[in-house]
Amino acid sequence: MTQLDNPLIKKSTMEMLFKLSLDRLSVCFKESDKESVKKTCGLILSDKVTNYIPGIIVTQNARYEVSAKIPLPSNSKGAKTTVWFEAGPRRPDQPSFRLDFNPSKLSPAGLAELMGLLAGWIAANETIFFYSGKITRCDVALDFPGHRNDEVIIRARRLQKHGVYSNRYGDPQTTYIGTPRGRRVVAYDKPNHSGDVSLRFECRLKPGILGHQLVNLPNPFAGIELFPAAFPDAAGLGIPAQFIADSCRIGGIKRALKALDKQQAKALKNAYAAAHSLIPNLDTLWATWPDVLIACGLGNELGALPAKVYKAKAA
Repeated sequence: MTQLDNPLIKKSTMEMLFKLSLDRLSVCFKESDKESVKKTCGLILSDKVTNYIPGIIVTQNARYEVSAKIPLPSNSKGAKTTVWFEAGPRRPDQPSFRLDFNPSKLSPAGLAELMGLLAGWIAANETIFFYSGKITRCDVALDFPGHRNDEVIIRARRLQKHGVYSNRYGDPQTTYIGTPRGRRVVAYDKPNHSGDVSLRFECRLKPGILGHQLVNLPNPFAGIELFPAAFPDAAGLGIPAQFIADSCRIGGIKRALKALDKQQAKALKNAYAAAHSLIPNLDTLWATWPDVLIACGLGNELGALPAKVYKAKAA
């Protein structure tokens, strides 16, 4: 077995090339005790809470009687992450509570404070909230350095809807594949701290599973392919590669073939077949998904580590 065949070395190499993160998490929890929900709303609306947490903004919306925008960690002068917590559903079919935040940006201090708030606000244990709550939105991000949207063609098997947003010069900046109601893949250029740009993929999912089942999420990047936009040059058609690439971005290779004669179509098919996807099989990288959940500080709550699930607190 060569070094490249060694699964441990391959996993380490994949982790260096790609960065996997949990970029958004929405958890809904249904509480059977309506009085307990009312108590939670009263606590959040009280002067004690609004005075204790600097920067908190409490409003209401069409879905919930209480919608709290919370910057965490509250006592830090450094970077803060906004956490949304909603309570008091206006319709019977709505869950009692909804929590929405970016786990990859929330600091350990911010997470500890969030857990403390949940412990004080709801009757259920804060671990139970995540463990048994329903995951209604989960964004998984993958950074692919060394590439930009205008240099590649992004395709995804089994996703039929495509959309491309361009700047005023016609250069692709954001690619959408799929629909908002189901699995959606969004690709865009993301600058980093050093000034370089990486191509970021976001799989925006609505899994509808319990929190502790999130660790078993199937690889959302399966079927995504990335081709160099210059691949048509190998066909020697005398047509600018950009024209064909733009057609492929909208409707795939079949759309580009429609306008060509048989000889040209055959040459383009061969060039397409020879242009292997720039993204390798990501199953090895996806094996690190439990580590991502643990790094967010939610390993116990989201099934990556054994959880100590306690009974609900007395109201």
